[in-house]
Amino acid sequence: MDNLFEQIDEELDAERLRKQWEKNRPWIIGGVIVFFLSLFAYVGWDEHRKQQDAAASDLYMAAMKPYEQGTWSEAEKLIQPVLKQYGDHGYGILAQMVEARAMAEMGQTQEASSKMERFADQSKDDSLRDLALYNAALAIVDADGERAKKLLGRISDDSPFRSHALEILGLLAHKENDVKNAAIYYQKSIELGAKGVLRTRVDRRLERLGKQVKE
Repeated sequence: MDNLFEQIDEELDAERLRKQWEKNRPWIIGGVIVFFLSLFAYVGWDEHRKQQDAAASDLYMAAMKPYEQGTWSEAEKLIQPVLKQYGDHGYGILAQMVEARAMAEMGQTQEASSKMERFADQSKDDSLRDLALYNAALAIVDADGERAKKLLGRISDDSPFRSHALEILGLLAHKENDVKNAAIYYQKSIELGAKGVLRTRVDRRLERLGKQVKE
């Protein structure tokens, strides 16, 4: 008798499953299709992204070789494909800075500075913006100290580039024989955490000014 009841229960369960399958079959099949299409799309996109990264990296590294060797015109020429094909890519962003530095080294300081300032104005990343401002100031610091001051003044105290900016501001003040403010800039650079080679330079500059470094 127990076997009979078990057989009936199994048949009822099978019937319920069959009815559920017939009722929901389109949704189940559709869900499986959507899942696999999404999976294939993701795999395809990921592969495409990796290919893009590799291509951008190859072009960027090719331009960096002459840049590191000081062949500025060649570096500026080779960086153009990166800018044109991968302008919004991470390597494209780095390429803009390399291009500006190469232009500055070739004597196109104003153009290089303007290019970096435009990049800073458009950047949504605070660190990249501040790096661009710092490079924009360096490009014209000898020719246009006042403009360099304004660019460096846009770098906030919580920026990792602020200590470097304060060193340049100190040098500009010292150049104008404003020893007091030069010392203030150097001291603040130390207070904001200047480290390594930068800290050594700032300490020496303070010593030359006859000021005692405060720890």
